[in-house]
Amino acid sequence: MQSTLSKILFGLAGLLLLAAQASAAGAIRVPNAIWAADHLFGTVVTPTSFIAPPEHSVDTLYNFSMSGLQGQHSVSESYPGSPDFNGGRWSVKIAVFTASGMAALDANNDGTIDAEITNSTDLQAHVDAGHIEVMDTTIYFECPMLP
Repeated sequence: MQSTLSKILFGLAGLLLLAAQASAAGAIRVPNAIWAADHLFGTVVTPTSFIAPPEHSVDTLYNFSMSGLQGQHSVSESYPGSPDFNGGRWSVKIAVFTASGMAALDANNDGTIDAEITNSTDLQAHVDAGHIEVMDTTIYFECPMLP
């Protein structure tokens, strides 16, 4: 549990650092940043954040920055063109691979995911299988998804 907590705290620090860089620079374009519905989208990280928005006004963004494996991009449940998409207003959840998840998704044990999770349905299947733990955060921000 200590290791998981350390990963979460370090991941949150990384998100805050990226937000601070965006704030200082105005915006940062990030290609190939977010998986949704088996498509990899780019984004522009903006210096926009907010506190406790209404739940219906944000989409969930699963962040894997400190998941325990390299190579997994963030995963969104919504995307441009889907009826429930909120235009890139995000509620961030931290996703961390469990020991069984690392064994299942990094068979050669090199620290890099063997095949990325590319949609929220597959992500939920891994959560249900005990491969991934998902933690809520109070991080809310806005950045668009770009084709």
